[in-house]
Amino acid sequence: MKHLPIFNPEFENFYTDFHSFTKTKGYSRGKDSMYPSCVREFLYFIELKQITDIKVVTAKEIIGYYEYLLERPNQKREGGLSDSTIKGHLFSLRLFFDYLLDMDVIDSTPARLPKFVLKKFKERNILSLDEIIQLYEVCETRQDKALLSLAYGCGLRRSEIEKLDTSDLHIQSGVIVIRDSKNHRSRTIPLADNVLRDLKEYILYERMKYINVNKPAQPAFFINNTGLRKKGDKFNIRLKQLIERTKNSEILNKNITLHCLRHSIATHLLDNGATIEFVQHFLGHSQIDTAHIYSKRRMQRMKILSQI
Repeated sequence: MKHLPIFNPEFENFYTDFHSFTKTKGYSRGKDSMYPSCVREFLYFIELKQITDIKVVTAKEIIGYYEYLLERPNQKREGGLSDSTIKGHLFSLRLFFDYLLDMDVIDSTPARLPKFVLKKFKERNILSLDEIIQLYEVCETRQDKALLSLAYGCGLRRSEIEKLDTSDLHIQSGVIVIRDSKNHRSRTIPLADNVLRDLKEYILYERMKYINVNKPAQPAFFINNTGLRKKGDKFNIRLKQLIERTKNSEILNKNITLHCLRHSIATHLLDNGATIEFVQHFLGHSQIDTAHIYSKRRMQRMKILSQI
């Protein structure tokens, strides 16, 4: 791919300068010699996307290029690119944008994705929207609906649901604040109308019956029958009971957990046009490469559907 045409003179200059830079730094032997050609292919790729200014490249374009690499045929043998080759392409971009950063061409790099494709992500089962609706239909209490609305509607981790306090729900603003979650990050999640309704109705009409008047007041959003903060394992137990109540063999066979509901909402958001950056913030991922797996899954599913 080192002979791909680049028509933008500025891009051609970036490529030439970067090529010289790699030689100076000793990146000219073995697999390291591929770095300039990888960058050239990326510049060719973004030129095809009508991008003419390197400063406007964001993580979205990096992820789009990654998805292109996943589909690109291997030029030397049958099949696609190996994981190590894709890893080399992405490292080349990181090196290239770090070079542009050092040269004051850009103010920040969109390519600092250190864990991108360095490990395999375990595919998790997800529910369709119809199956999610079935789960809601078998709820017996407002607490059941609130649990589904936090796990699916808000995409919370089990640990985040367990640590949630009533003060974290801001009814007037229509948001919920997740404090000190994984990687010690906090985030604010806007609530859909139906999610806000479910959480509000649980707080106003049902939570009080779990409070033990003989014990100190609990700030916990979910409390158990003894008036204490409910533990996370109880949530998955209740989810299993709701799944059994659907009597839907397809749902039963998927081995769904609360985390699968989190993956389900991420997939559904992307299906409805949400950006990968929005999903990253919504889920509280510290790295955008963690969120990219939903985009990859969606791309694979769309490819299958197009062949039916």
